[in-house]
Amino acid sequence: MEEKRRQRLLATTMQAIADRLAAGESLVKITKDKGMPSYASVTRAVQEDDELWSIYRRGRVLQAEFFSDRINDLACEGLPDLLDPRHLNAEVQRRRLEIDSLKWTLARMQPFGLRDRREDAAPTTGTLTVTWDNGVSGGDSGE
Repeated sequence: MEEKRRQRLLATTMQAIADRLAAGESLVKITKDKGMPSYASVTRAVQEDDELWSIYRRGRVLQAEFFSDRINDLACEGLPDLLDPRHLNAEVQRRRLEIDSLKWTLARMQPFGLRDRREDAAPTTGTLTVTWDNGVSGGDSGE
């Protein structure tokens, strides 16, 4: 009975973590909050329990969607009304760095899209024919 109660509590805690991941927070930041398990505890739990892994993975997939939206917001957001061109340039560079960092992270977090599944567009069955050219062109013996 106690084990089942403990497991349910872990699943509800993992769901709270997944919800915060989906809102764009990092696991490092989440686990520093009072009342949350440590980073090592969370990573160990998802390695050992398939149910917790599933909850965690869904949170990470949705976090990647959040990052994708954030990239679009940064790119489309207007620049502030600053008179000094150096400040405008600094803002552009800051956004570029943030976008590049998010793109790098996004590419590793969600390579298969929102459904987190590899879905090939074309089937991999078919026929492949290979031929070799012996180097002699039609009738020319090279003399």
